[in-house]
Amino acid sequence: MANLITCAFAFKEGYQTSRQLNRSAGSYTTEMYLKNLLVALSSAKTNNPDDDVFLSVNIDIDPEWIKRFNSFNIKVRKMDFDSFVVPGEFQWALAFFKMCVLNTWVHEGNYERYLILDADTYTTHSYEDMWKEADFGILLTPLGHTFSHPDRETVRKDFVRLCPNEAKSLPITHFGGEYICGNLDDLKEYMDLNLELFEKIKATDFKVEDKIGDESLWSIAASILGKKINIIAATPYIFRFWTEDFYLISTVTVSNPVCIWHLPSEKETGFIRMYDYLLKHRHFPNVETSAKMFGILKAKRPVGTYTLANKINGKLRKWKIKK
Repeated sequence: MANLITCAFAFKEGYQTSRQLNRSAGSYTTEMYLKNLLVALSSAKTNNPDDDVFLSVNIDIDPEWIKRFNSFNIKVRKMDFDSFVVPGEFQWALAFFKMCVLNTWVHEGNYERYLILDADTYTTHSYEDMWKEADFGILLTPLGHTFSHPDRETVRKDFVRLCPNEAKSLPITHFGGEYICGNLDDLKEYMDLNLELFEKIKATDFKVEDKIGDESLWSIAASILGKKINIIAATPYIFRFWTEDFYLISTVTVSNPVCIWHLPSEKETGFIRMYDYLLKHRHFPNVETSAKMFGILKAKRPVGTYTLANKINGKLRKWKIKK
């Protein structure tokens, strides 16, 4: 097979899950994440039937869950969480398993291209264009933060601490950890550098910022490799929708569609609705219905007095009532 799609799921007792859930890992969050993962991976497989799709885990999954994943043509593989391991008090400690998973897959070298996604993603279109673009480099998601944004500042502080010489001359973009895609050769080099950076962190006894976690490594490695390997913005293929207090929508569901929706606030809501729908119907709804289930409203332009008058005059001219 040419392409691998995977999500990583790790469990360690007492470790924190995501910032949106704000709770420790446990039986409730494990089941909730498995439902999210079934939706994420099934939607990817539905739109990319010729690609291999795997759930990569560090624990034994209940056989009934394995059957459920297999019934949607998703394979389950257990991997050791033996590298990129940080102390449990780090806010995103479990997220580092993604780095362990991608490192293992690319160094086995059985595929031409790789994509690792977060559990809270939903695929609506084929990855055909994305795979073609991955032949030219590594696709990452720039978060669009300004130089002084607190999250990007955290990444910059780690960059200065770990690579003081490079930090003097290289720009640093804050890339999200929800999506990494690329070809085999480039990803091998990328993961080797990520592991090298992680060893530097260990050598400091983890005296680094604990807020961003894996995103710091993804971003620093991308900055250093940027002169040698093409780092490509993944914005044509993925969009992060916020659907709660910080409400961020876009026309990219239909008008200029991206193929992957990242929905961090929908883990306990929209993804559970979609999971129930999938199990009942054995397929996903259309794009418009999916957007509604995830709380994504259609972007609308506010109608002001001038706009309304323009519309009325346009109708009158069309009906030849007014010149």
